[in-house]
Parts: sequence; structure tokens; C-alpha cells
Amino acid sequence: MVPVSDFLPTLRMLVDVPVPGLMEMAIVKAAQRFCRESKVIVKTRQFDEVFDCQSVSVIGIGTPQLKGAGIVSVASKDHLLLAGYDYTVVDRGEIKFTGNFSDVAIIGVVEPAINADQLPKVLLHDYVDGICAGAANLLQLQPTTAWFNPDLAQYNHREFVQAIRDASRYALENTPALEVNNQTRKREYI
Repeated sequence: MVPVSDFLPTLRMLVDVPVPGLMEMAIVKAAQRFCRESKVIVKTRQFDEVFDCQSVSVIGIGTPQLKGAGIVSVASKDHLLLAGYDYTVVDRGEIKFTGNFSDVAIIGVVEPAINADQLPKVLLHDYVDGICAGAANLLQLQPTTAWFNPDLAQYNHREFVQAIRDASRYALENTPALEVNNQTRKREYI
């Protein structure tokens, strides 16, 4: 994890906002959207056993900087469990089981929490320009401010979206868990 302030020099090359805290908030919001849409940060949690009505989060206790951004897959003994049947999705990062299972693996996408003051290193090292373009877009669309610039905001939005697409393509090519797996359900008709 790296401090959000490490993104500031890159963002200041795009827009100079004299209000302390506003740039950091824009960086975190852009990083959230970036992570959610690109699925670039994937976490796996393993459990020996889970029980009926047990709620489980993609993010374990003790990681207040991150939150769940989506469930990719849930498997028991290497067999995929079905959403809505074997478990229900409570929110983007939490599920509730509808039965007892063993050898459970939950794979999910994570994003920074809204109050994060640190972000994953990979965002700084590989995606700083894209995230800062997203933050600049947010800042430049604030009317009645000295830095309001809708034309430049539109350009930065395009750069941000392209960075998301590039990261998403990389994640899909290098993370087997993200491959689309359309599992058919067995149904019995009477």
C-alpha cells in the first residue's frame, strides 16, 4: 500500500486545485471506479468450512483501506457454486451461504474504501496516469471553480476510460478466475 499523496505530483500536472483534501478525494473516487470496472485487483479467501446462513466477506477483517467490488466466483471442492441457489449476494463484497460447504474458495474484485488514505501499490506503479486522468476529470467538472474546464475534463475522461479498458484487458488475459464461465443449471421437470 502507498499513500494517496504519492499520486498528487501526477495529478498536479493535469490540474492545480488549491483546496487541501479535494485532490485526494478525487484520486480515491477515480481509483474506486478504476478498480471496479477493470477488475485489476482480485482477492481470494479460503475457508475449510462454511455453514448455512453464514455471511462471508471478500475482504477479511483488518483491511479497512479496501472493500469488496464484486464477486467473481465461489467454489466448494473445486466445483462452482451457483448464486441464488448455493449462496446469495448481500452486497458487492459479501455473500450469505444457503447450505453447509467445505473447502470453499471465494474470488472477488476489490476497490479502495471511500475513506482510504492508502491505495494498492499496483495502482501507483502501473496505472497512475489513468487514475489521475479520472481524478482530473472529476475536478474539472466542478462548476463555479477556478479550475472548471469541461473541454479538458472530456479529454481526461477519454484517457481514464482507455486506461480502464487497457487494465481490464490485461486482467482478463492474466487472471484465469476472471474468464467467463457460463455454467448450465441442471433442471428437472415433472
